[in-house]
Parts: sequence; C-alpha cells; structure tokens
Amino acid sequence: MWYLAYGSNVNPARFRKYLEGGETEPGARDPSPPTESRWFQLGFRLAFAGESRRWNGGGVAFAHPDERHTAWFRGWCISGEQFEDVFAQENRLPVGTELPWPDLQQAVAHLDVGESWYRRIHIVTEPHVDVDHPALTFSSPVVRPHNPPGPEYRKTIAEGLADHPELDEAGIEAYLGASSRGH
Repeated sequence: MWYLAYGSNVNPARFRKYLEGGETEPGARDPSPPTESRWFQLGFRLAFAGESRRWNGGGVAFAHPDERHTAWFRGWCISGEQFEDVFAQENRLPVGTELPWPDLQQAVAHLDVGESWYRRIHIVTEPHVDVDHPALTFSSPVVRPHNPPGPEYRKTIAEGLADHPELDEAGIEAYLGASSRGH
C-alpha cells in the first residue's frame, strides 16, 4: 500500500525511525525499508497547528482536503502492517494495534480511528494518483488553531522536500513559508 506522508515523514531519515526505531519511536514490527518512493501533489492544504513537546512546542503538520490548495506528499510503498505501526506510533498507541481494515475498505473518503490528533485516515483516490495499491494518509478531523513549526521540525521537512526533483530551495521556502504563516 502507499502511505502518503506530508510532514516530517517526507524526510527518509525521519521516516526510517518509525520503521526501524529511534530515540522516541519503538519502530515497526517489520523494519524493512519501503519498496518504492514517489512524489504526489494533491488537493490538500498543509497547515501547522498544535503544540508538540517532541518538537519544542512548535506546531506540527496537518493536511486537510481542500481543492483550492495543493500539498506535496511523499508516497512510501509499505505493507499494511507497517502502516498500522506508523499510525500507532503517530497516535501514541501500542505498536501492533490493528486498524479496522474492513471499515477502511468500505469507507468512501475517510475513517476516524481513536481520539488522538492524527485519527482521521484519508483514502486518497484523486484521479492523478495512479498507483496499483491503496493510498492512505492521516491527519486531524478538525482544523486546529495555527501554530508555526519550530526550527528543527521545519528543517526536517525541508530536508525531505529537497529530495523532490522539481523543488529548489526557493520553492521549498515559499511552500513552507505560506503554511507556516497560516495561509
């Protein structure tokens, strides 16, 4: 399946911590690397909100469906089990917490799982997402008050976006700058 990352998980080193384990993440049951990576530009709005202790009180990224905007997503081709474990870690659940796959298969656009920030799983079916596996991302079901990202978090995202073949430093700054200001 495709996990569509838009925040710090666009950075390969950061994403690997959710698979292999790291300072604050236990890692996935299967630490294998993704089999493929692709970039997608989708009808979502990137926003920073909340207050993350992990990132020194700065806001963290959320992606909200919005056809008036576009956001960059890095697709990681991983197993369903790995997606469960990434979702669990992002939502402070035990690794190995099963997702309600039958409910997800029947959902049209999204499904809320649990009560934490990133509980809304979006089923991405935009016509220009030409993939042979399901494509999922997750975010908040509500738009939270804006809070700009801290420098380290922003740098982590920028370093991941720098891998995109069509984005240069100015393009990354413009993209993150607009979202960081709450626009």
